[in-house]
Order: sequence, then structure tokens, then C-alpha cells
Amino acid sequence: MKTSVPRILFVAAATVLASLLLVLSGGTALAHTGLQSSTPADGETLTAAPGAVTLTFSSAVASEFAQIAVTGPDGESVTSGEVTIDGAVVSQPVSTRGDGAYVVAYRVVSDDGHPVSGQLTFTLTGTGGAATESAPAEPTLANTPAPTPDTETAVSPAADSDTDSDAGSSWGLWVLLAAVAVVLVAGTWLALRRRSSTGG
Repeated sequence: MKTSVPRILFVAAATVLASLLLVLSGGTALAHTGLQSSTPADGETLTAAPGAVTLTFSSAVASEFAQIAVTGPDGESVTSGEVTIDGAVVSQPVSTRGDGAYVVAYRVVSDDGHPVSGQLTFTLTGTGGAATESAPAEPTLANTPAPTPDTETAVSPAADSDTDSDAGSSWGLWVLLAAVAVVLVAGTWLALRRRSSTGG
């Protein structure tokens, strides 16, 4: 009976630790908002002009800060109409100008206050429009969602607070699950000892 105690204690502790790692890794992954996919995809070559550029993020974004800027092969903006936001999906209508390379720049702010920005490209070919040989200019986010001084005061501390809160929650979870592990191990040991004493 005594030889089985360490094995049972090990199994109990390993189970709790595995659960701890799963919870913490899942929480960390969910804490960061990023671009998951786009239409057109980054680097994609199209033979038909898209009516819009659509970006899908890993979590919802704030509608008041989302912006997408697209420039064509001639360096001119090809965005047309207003950007639309549906949760984590941001879409910008475009009116392309013939064959060539297009550059998409985006900047959004996630619902928890974290800014996300980047760019991607796609190429049109065989559409019948005249191709432009010069490299496309970098898009300019004219109505950039960068917070104004007043907004920055509201948004940035919230992001920092969320980060501190996430860190505090993670440490609290570590402590809580460690305590649970100790209780489980101690309970298992006491139960086995009591059964051994009763059997003996």
C-alpha cells in the first residue's frame, strides 16, 4: 500500500498542473488581438477587381478608431465610401485603378484599448486596365484612429490597467490552483493513510 501512495500523489499533482497550464496558456492567447485573415489575402494575385478590402481580427474592435487606407499602382487612394465594422470584421469599399500592386494599411483599436496596425498587399492582373510600372506609394491613414490627447488619457490607462489586471489575474490563478493542488495531494495522502491504518 505504501508504494502506491507516491504514484497516486504524482498523478493528482500532474493533473492539477496540466489544468493550470491549459488555463493559463488559453488566457494568454485570448489576451492579444491581431489580424487573423484578409480578403484579398496578403500577397494574393487577383484577376478580378475586389469591391472591398475586408480584415478579420481575433476579437472585436472599437468602431470609432478603425480605419483602412488603400493605394493603387499610381500611388493614389482607391478607397471609396466609409469603413464598416461588424464585431471583429472591418471592411473598406475600394475602387481599383487597373492592373498593378495595391497596398493596404490598417489601424484599429481593440475593445480593450490595445492598438493594432499593419499593412498587406495584393496585385491585380488581367483586368484590362493599364498596368503601372512604378511602385505603389505607402498608404496614408489621414483620419488616423490614433487617440487625441483627451482620448489617449481615456484609452491608454485603460490598456495599462487591463495589462496589469491580466498579470494580476494570472498570478492569482497560479496561487489558487497551487493551493488546490496542495489540498488535493494532502487529502489523497490522508485518505490513503487512514485506509491503510484501518486495513492494518
